[in-house]
Amino acid sequence: MSCPAWVRLSRGDIIAGQDTVLLGRRTFDAWSVDWPESTMQPFADFVNHTPKLVWSSEPLAREWTATTRVTEPAESVVAELKRETGCDIGIHGSLELARSLLAAHLVDELRLVVAPNLAGRGRRLFVDDGTLQHFELHDSDRSAQCLLLHYRKRD
Repeated sequence: MSCPAWVRLSRGDIIAGQDTVLLGRRTFDAWSVDWPESTMQPFADFVNHTPKLVWSSEPLAREWTATTRVTEPAESVVAELKRETGCDIGIHGSLELARSLLAAHLVDELRLVVAPNLAGRGRRLFVDDGTLQHFELHDSDRSAQCLLLHYRKRD
């Protein structure tokens, strides 16, 4: 059973505090087809109205409200965003982008959805890059057959 977090969360905790969304181009290409017209709440209103930064070396294939294409390195852009006053910065999907920010030690929290599906192989979020980072479990919840895990970076 698959359980997309934006559909099954009983609370909008994960998206409620986010004021910026970071996306890679492939996630943008997939999402910008359906989400602009979606009525699946609460995620549709959130993702359609929240500013989105999309990393792409090429022009984006389609328009989507509140979207800005970014060509600068994600690490420098996110480091600058973190210095500004605001809420949370969220990455939804966009595995390579998440990996680059983890490697740069720019991730303060991890919110993971663990679903009971085994792919056998595929792309991984965590890679062995030789750096140890400490996170501690802050909260956990359950939605359908999924575990929702919230970790915070430990100093």
